[in-house]
Amino acid sequence: MRVMLDNLILQLDEGFGMFLNAFYILLFAILIFYGQRIQFHLSMMEMGGILKQLFFMASHARKTSLDEIKKYSDDPNIEEKMDRLLNSFVIFPESMDPAGIVKKVEHIMNIREARFLEDVRRMITKEIDESRLWNYSNMLEATLVLNLIYKVIEHYYLLAKKTKNFFLMAQLQMIVPLIFNEAKSYLLAIEAFRLGTPIGDTIGPYVVHKLLNDGKTEVIEKKTDYAKDTDLYIAERNNRRIYVIKARGPGGNVGKPGEAIKKVLSRAKKGNEKIAGIIMIDAALKLEGEKTGTVAEGVGAAIGGIGVEKFKIEEAATKYSVPLYAIIIKQSIAEAISTMKKEIVDSTSEVIRRIDRILNNEMEEGSVVIAGIGNTIGVP
Repeated sequence: MRVMLDNLILQLDEGFGMFLNAFYILLFAILIFYGQRIQFHLSMMEMGGILKQLFFMASHARKTSLDEIKKYSDDPNIEEKMDRLLNSFVIFPESMDPAGIVKKVEHIMNIREARFLEDVRRMITKEIDESRLWNYSNMLEATLVLNLIYKVIEHYYLLAKKTKNFFLMAQLQMIVPLIFNEAKSYLLAIEAFRLGTPIGDTIGPYVVHKLLNDGKTEVIEKKTDYAKDTDLYIAERNNRRIYVIKARGPGGNVGKPGEAIKKVLSRAKKGNEKIAGIIMIDAALKLEGEKTGTVAEGVGAAIGGIGVEKFKIEEAATKYSVPLYAIIIKQSIAEAISTMKKEIVDSTSEVIRRIDRILNNEMEEGSVVIAGIGNTIGVP
């Protein structure tokens, strides 16, 4: 009886083992022939969820902007005007022949900036100060970017779904987490621009504002709109003449620091005044392992954007043989376009200490240009 029971158990074990082997073989065959299709549908489900979140973010940004603009507008067609603005675009000039490309880009961007600001102005029918107008323009710019991010991701999602292209969906799945984090940053930026609070990128103008008001600098003269939307302060610090440049605040404005620096160097040359150097202070993107608010020094034109102002600064500095010093305050993209964090504010004293060290120990005799680069929102 015991032998028969053992034989039965052995047969059951063998049968179950054969069943498992057959199941594994079948599963392996399914994965070989249908694995990519299964992975495609799983990726599509994941991307569909992210796309819904992007849609919610873009819709929330539009509603927030619309509600804020409505406070100063009685225009019955304001939604239509805003949607037209949020779908506007820029066509960059042809660059096959690069000669003169910087002037072409500057011309196009000046037109775009002026028209965008004027369109925002037309939507507002009540009295509003210029600073708030600039802030609302920045707010709508961030909304436009969020809207564009959603439409581009939706385009590639639907294209991959339509063509059942696994590799297109896989590429989208790889880059979307980075883009999604950037989209969240723009959502935070909208709130900062709505309230008119300084953002991380404001650290350059904030530093020079503190430099002018720390009791060690004697302001001799202020020239408003020295260049377009850019102010110049002629001052004395550490027994040295300094020319301090920043965008006009407290509205969300970046000004034209390149044009201002170019004018200062040109006038100094005509007046036989020696410019010992240019110190530029700006926010810069940090690496993931670096701490927010870390201060670093280098050489060159510390300025972002499309390159027009950077080109002007480098061209003028080269023409007049003026050294370019750069001081940067490191932060992430989210920190750069959202309300300024305490760690970034706390870096101000360290930046000013380094400016004083450069003025006292590292520059020849002569005047110095100090430029606070960045969006001057919330800084007068």
